[in-house]
Amino acid sequence: MAKPPCVAYVLGVSNSIGIRMPSWLKDFEIKDKNIIVKATGAELPLGLEVAKEVLSWFPFYLYEKVRRLGHVFAGGERLKIAFLPVQPRPWYLISVLTYRAHMLRISDTSKADAVFYFEDETNPKPPLVPANVLGKHFNFGCYDISKSRVAQKFEQVFGYALAVDPLTYKGPIAVKSERNGAHDGYAATAPLPKNQTVDPDFVYQRLIDNSVDGQWAEDMRCPIIGGEIALVFVKRRPLESRFANVNSEVVLRKPEDLLSDAERTKLKEFATAMKLDFGGMDVLRDKPDGKIYVVDVNKTDMGPPIALSNADKSKAVAMLTKQLIRLIND
Repeated sequence: MAKPPCVAYVLGVSNSIGIRMPSWLKDFEIKDKNIIVKATGAELPLGLEVAKEVLSWFPFYLYEKVRRLGHVFAGGERLKIAFLPVQPRPWYLISVLTYRAHMLRISDTSKADAVFYFEDETNPKPPLVPANVLGKHFNFGCYDISKSRVAQKFEQVFGYALAVDPLTYKGPIAVKSERNGAHDGYAATAPLPKNQTVDPDFVYQRLIDNSVDGQWAEDMRCPIIGGEIALVFVKRRPLESRFANVNSEVVLRKPEDLLSDAERTKLKEFATAMKLDFGGMDVLRDKPDGKIYVVDVNKTDMGPPIALSNADKSKAVAMLTKQLIRLIND
């Protein structure tokens, strides 16, 4: 999950230029010099890095909003889209795509061309499709994106395991919270000491060696819409902060340049197993065995990544917007 804009910074900018406070500010609280994301419990430290990311994100967001207004004033038929139970905020990828497609966001699900299940919680109760939904509906089957379920479905589809037993496995492991967007992972060595208990709120996985040049950790964020992967965001961050969510570099790549036909087919099968109609998958390639591993699924994908150039942000949004329109219309 990408980092939302800094609450304190947005408050300051809004006040200084006379903009009404955005309603999404209630999604956060500031406590002990951290921003608390209420939906997930994730904590983001206030500081210079966050401010820098806002300076990069905010102009792109304003550009997409202004571009959308131009289309609205031009008139014409617009696709109607609804979200339940939560409305996506501006930093979510689907918001940006609906801006670019100049879709009309409505609350009456009976009049929507498409209804999306949208909820940041990791494992809420199975959602029900409203009885009055006449259009298409998406992601209602993808409500449990806990890391343990991701690992379970991954092993079923790919035939090899990501999850390990920390009491018997030997070697480096990654320990992560089940919570969506927590970014609280850390490396450890298994087997764990006999006096250390296994925390049921955490998952234990083999530590994937996705290092580059001995100093970078490289992830592949693969947006998938309607079973198709049109592009890949390649993210790099320092190895020592491999579990953090601040990218040093993000570049846009073609899927076929990074993933074989067989791997792309398996990723599609995995998305189907997760019942993910729209979202993103974090994929790592392990240097020792050359295999890919899906370590995270985002049904409320954020983006495009802040560290991506503005030109590639616009290019990626154009490609993914076409996919979203096709998903709804086909």
